[in-house]
Amino acid sequence: MRMTPEAVRPVVASLVALTALALSACSDSHSATATQVAVKVNKDEITTLQVNEQLARLPNGISPEKQDAATRKVLSSLVNQQLLVQQAIERKLDRDPQILGALEAARLNILAQAYVQRVIAPQAKPTEQEVHKYYADNPALFSERRIFRLQELSIEADAEQEKELEAAAARVKSLKELADYLRRKKIAFSADSGVRTAEQLPLARLPQISQLKSGQVVVFASGNNRASALEVLASESQPVDDKKAAPVIEQYLTNRKREELAVLEVKRLRDASKIQYVGDFAKFAGEPAGTTTAAVEKSVPSDQDKGIAALR
Repeated sequence: MRMTPEAVRPVVASLVALTALALSACSDSHSATATQVAVKVNKDEITTLQVNEQLARLPNGISPEKQDAATRKVLSSLVNQQLLVQQAIERKLDRDPQILGALEAARLNILAQAYVQRVIAPQAKPTEQEVHKYYADNPALFSERRIFRLQELSIEADAEQEKELEAAAARVKSLKELADYLRRKKIAFSADSGVRTAEQLPLARLPQISQLKSGQVVVFASGNNRASALEVLASESQPVDDKKAAPVIEQYLTNRKREELAVLEVKRLRDASKIQYVGDFAKFAGEPAGTTTAAVEKSVPSDQDKGIAALR
């Protein structure tokens, strides 16, 4: 009997999660803890390695007084998962073509990410000098960091309209005047206001925003045929010293360098490999490969252009 996608998804999720744990366990097969049994579920075993990996994924770590409660919750979740997996195997769902395809896709994704994380990532750690330089080069994020009270317009605008908006922003005395201009031009927009820290703003625009005086407006493209217009209503100084910033900068630079190295490695591998598009896919031969891969995208943060979010 062929299963519907709706019926397949929950089972695939459990089996994929189990596959991820199994692959992780294989990488530490020489560790004594890898084979220590935590729970027996019918004829299957849940290892201490699986438990410890799940505990390590909990946000912000676990305080000693919450260790037992967290462990109990993880054990319960793993037992439930194992019971579902046993039922799936009993019903031969592990032989269903859709599930086999999902499991294989998960395996390939995990292996690709493992290569990025274990082979490429160790090369990405910045030097102490690079960390100091980044601090010095970005005063708006650190030594001159500010918290802004802003008004913002999110505008539907193509490339030509963006140029018109930039010119209009230079003429107006407030965001309200710009909003009136948009209404006259029948350009759709939505308005918002709130408080944002420096690292919550687009990094490339932060020096410009930091210099805005009350009533001044800046317009910039925000992607997907949209533009943003900002007016700073007020701001407050809240600097971050170099000692506090150092670990955050190091992580940020590591992530950025890891992405750059991964992209270069993918290009090197493509150049050194024979890649042949077959049949109906032959027409895609020679198409741009893009600047990244699924493995790279899932291995590094995607919001680096918005600054160092860890400072929030």
